[in-house]
Amino acid sequence: MLRTVLVVILQAAIVTAASAGVAVATNLARPDGIPLITDVEYDIFAPCRDSEADSEAASAADLLGSAHEVVLYVDARPIEAYAQEHVDGAINIPYSALFGASEQDIAMIKEQTSAKKATRIIVYGVFQDPASPQQKVDFAKPLALQLVESEIKGVKHLEGGMEELKKTGIKTVKESVGAN
Repeated sequence: MLRTVLVVILQAAIVTAASAGVAVATNLARPDGIPLITDVEYDIFAPCRDSEADSEAASAADLLGSAHEVVLYVDARPIEAYAQEHVDGAINIPYSALFGASEQDIAMIKEQTSAKKATRIIVYGVFQDPASPQQKVDFAKPLALQLVESEIKGVKHLEGGMEELKKTGIKTVKESVGAN
């Protein structure tokens, strides 16, 4: 039994090594072969965070604000989740893990912050995909980091999403899909 397993492993290693050798030889023989070490940098499509910026987690006191503070809520979930329920007055910036938030979205947050004279921005966005209900994705922290890197002040992210917001008694509303 053990001998058979070892023979299979050895045969797989030989086939793998032979296939890799043929692939490298074929690539080197072709005039338009793929270089083993690139001469130019590859395009990176996913946003890579190069800065040391970080987003602070929001506390219950941060969520409620105070009499002299205006809090701007940013919902980072997809529009369908936003329509189901969101904080009253929140703006929806559906965060893309591949592309991040657009420049227009960042500009809109800056405009809203200025127009509302907001001193604090709370980003929330735990999303549970109906296709895989056991998996939750938190879009709040990456969007908050992008806002901090865009030099927007007072940004904090909320861990726990709508469930945490509801515990504080913050008013939430429902809208039809397409409203923002």
